[in-house]
Amino acid sequence: MNASAPLSSAIDSSVASVRSKPATTPCSASQTPTRLPEFRHYHPAPGHPDWVTLQREAKAIADEVRPQLERPQRGLPELKRRKRSYQTAASNFLENRRRTQSGREDLLPLYFIWTTLRACNFRCTYCDDHQGHKYPNLSNAGMLDTEGGKRLLDVMRTRTPSVYFAGGEPMIRKDLPELTRHARDTGYFPVVINTNGSLLERRLRDASWRTWLADTDVIVVSLDALDLQRLSSLWVSKQPGDVLRNLLVLRELAKEMRVKLMVNTVIQPDTVAEASHVLDFANDMGIWFCAVPVNVGPTVHGGLHAQKDYQRLVEKLLERKRGAARIAGSLRMNERLLRSEPLNCRNTLKPHVDFDGKLIWPCKASVNVEPVSIDVTAFDGVDALWAHASSLVEPTRFHGPASNQCGANCNWAQNYTTDTYAHGLEHPLSLLREVVEFLGA
Repeated sequence: MNASAPLSSAIDSSVASVRSKPATTPCSASQTPTRLPEFRHYHPAPGHPDWVTLQREAKAIADEVRPQLERPQRGLPELKRRKRSYQTAASNFLENRRRTQSGREDLLPLYFIWTTLRACNFRCTYCDDHQGHKYPNLSNAGMLDTEGGKRLLDVMRTRTPSVYFAGGEPMIRKDLPELTRHARDTGYFPVVINTNGSLLERRLRDASWRTWLADTDVIVVSLDALDLQRLSSLWVSKQPGDVLRNLLVLRELAKEMRVKLMVNTVIQPDTVAEASHVLDFANDMGIWFCAVPVNVGPTVHGGLHAQKDYQRLVEKLLERKRGAARIAGSLRMNERLLRSEPLNCRNTLKPHVDFDGKLIWPCKASVNVEPVSIDVTAFDGVDALWAHASSLVEPTRFHGPASNQCGANCNWAQNYTTDTYAHGLEHPLSLLREVVEFLGA
């Protein structure tokens, strides 16, 4: 199949007919949802699901699919994979340090974000392609096929230690297990996927997906609330309870499959209380938590920081972080992210590659300067790709408000990741602590 072939060969055309259970019924205002023994910080509120029922269902699903799942790679092959990734990261760090000291900002990647497709079975109210377009409304014409995806992974691996599979909804792609296996075999670590989690049960029951969990190191599930009606409204989904059940399925399997499980919570002015519930729930369940203050376009929502409830949530999260709770990122990064402090964005550290294999350079969210699209698969490696891209748009001092700069001030965790790395180029021990924390988990 070539890159412009019909989507039916790469996308599951039957997503609309996914077998689903009735949504877990929320409790009325006079009821209290059933608790789990793990709950210490989290106090279920009216509208939250019956957790005991969900957990029972999740355990039954995990027990059913477990026998057919391939176990993760161990021993010498796994050590070699991680060593290759660490060597790339170390080599990049030394080169990036040299470039920074000479005033350059065309830094080599820490990881790359691949929008594997635009299709999505959710229509989240806050989500777009960084240009204001909803993913389900965008065409997938020209999407890379499986072989094109492997070629893309090969090119980016020449200078990139980690890959982040995103969408749309990446689990719609039927060839995702083949792509994650290729990522593992070419030495990416960690292999990360961001998913809405709705299709997980169906995929794990599919024999062609038996390798997928074994080849995935980090799974990030979007979870913005625990109130089922609020989730249904935010996601424009009729079955939000399926995501919560599938999250518990992953929790059942995570340790033996050596998967780091994380929830990604977009905090909006009217969901602060629910974000606080998600933080408590994740901390109690041993799931990593990543906070994302909502942006309007490429700027944080103006009404968020004015809320006292938001400020209390920030203080709670930072206090938990100081106490070694499972909260993604360093204390410094979270303080800066949650308070929208000015950042040193180094976008080439986390380049976005679109569904068609085009690198969006230097930044997908640029406002003042139109980003250029470059076919990654036309190059033999990142060094040549970066040199060509820099000749088209110079990335040095691109972040800023001037007419020849991006004109954006993105308040996303990924941008504060690059800020942290830029800080670490001048303070290597700080960066080393970040890496040890992330990989040690």
